[in-house]
Amino acid sequence: MSNSSGHPGALLDALVLQPGACSQSQLARMLGFNQPQPVNELIKGKRNITPKMALLLERVTAGAYPAEFWLLAQMRWDVAQAREGLSPSRLGLVQSLTLAEGAVDKLEGPVLALLGLAEELKASR
Repeated sequence: MSNSSGHPGALLDALVLQPGACSQSQLARMLGFNQPQPVNELIKGKRNITPKMALLLERVTAGAYPAEFWLLAQMRWDVAQAREGLSPSRLGLVQSLTLAEGAVDKLEGPVLALLGLAEELKASR
C-alpha cells in the first residue's frame, strides 16, 4: 500500500477513537484483541479492513457505521490503488465488449440493488 493517508483505516481515528475518547489499546480490547497491533496497523494503512473486521467495527460503533460502510471504504481504496498501478499499456491490451440490450431486464433482487450501486458509483467518478 503506497500511501496510508487515504487508507480506510485512517477513518478510525476521526470516526471512532476521537468521538469515543478511547486509545488504540482500548479500542483493540473492545474489539476482542489482546494487543493494540491490529488497530494500529489499520490506522497506519498496513492492514486492510476485512469483512470480519468490518462486522467488529459495526458492533463497536453500535451500528453507527455498518459493515458495508467499512467495506465500501476499503473497496474504494483498493480500486484507487489498482487504478494507480495499472499501466496504460496493460489497459491497452483489453478489448471492449458490446453487451446485448435487455440483459438487465432478466435480473432481480440483490443483483438489481448491486447494479443500482454500480450506477451510483459511475456517476460519482
